[in-house]
Parts: sequence; structure tokens; C-alpha cells
Amino acid sequence: MDSLAAPALAVAELGEQGYLARIDLNSPADVESALLRAESWFHSGKLAPGQPPLAFVIHGPEVAIFFRENYQKYRPIVDLAAKLSAFEVVDVRVCETSTSNLDHTRGHLQPFVDTVPFGPAEIERLVSEENYLYF
Repeated sequence: MDSLAAPALAVAELGEQGYLARIDLNSPADVESALLRAESWFHSGKLAPGQPPLAFVIHGPEVAIFFRENYQKYRPIVDLAAKLSAFEVVDVRVCETSTSNLDHTRGHLQPFVDTVPFGPAEIERLVSEENYLYF
């Protein structure tokens, strides 16, 4: 795990708890770093069977990573996100408001990406109503 990651949790502590990626810098590098942490958790066995996928709620300018037209530019990040999504390690959701602010629609997104109406509200809901913790 990198130095920006939350303190390591024991495997037994993870159980069926939901976890939310902390993406503070609104940058492709920050998204990639969080995806690499998720991949590390997956490979190390820290994710318990039956645990919900790690939630990635992307809002702000970094939603452009997941526009189909930007695939070549962000290919390593998109490929990693798609692979982790296929293995049900992560659940990538992007903010429809941010997508719209960048003059795009849901149809411009990669097929594995879901949307939420407003990213900050979804983050708040996951933390306050579903008790997700940041990883």
C-alpha cells in the first residue's frame, strides 16, 4: 500500500463492510492510485467473499477518464478499472452532473461505468446511510 492509503486493516476486519475510494485530488493519477490500492487488496486476499465491491464515485474533471473518446489517453487506468470491475472488485460510478458539465452524456462512457445523479451526494449517502468507510 502507498503512503497515502488509510491504515492497513486486518483481513478479519474487512468482512462484508463496504469501502469507498478516497479520491481527493480530482486527477487521473489519484484515480489510478486508488485503483492500484484496490488491486493490491484483491491480490493480497484482503477482500472477503461476499464483500460488496469497493465503490469508486468519480466526480469533477476526472470523469473524462471514462469517456470512450479518451480511451487511448487513459488506457492503463481504464483497462485496470475494467478488469477490476469484471472481477467485481470495484464498482465505478461517475457523476451525471460532472459528465453533463463536460458536454457529454451517459452514452459517451465506457460500458462498465455506472452513473449517479450527483457524486458528492452519493458519497454522503454511502458514508452516512450505508456506513461505508474510506480505504
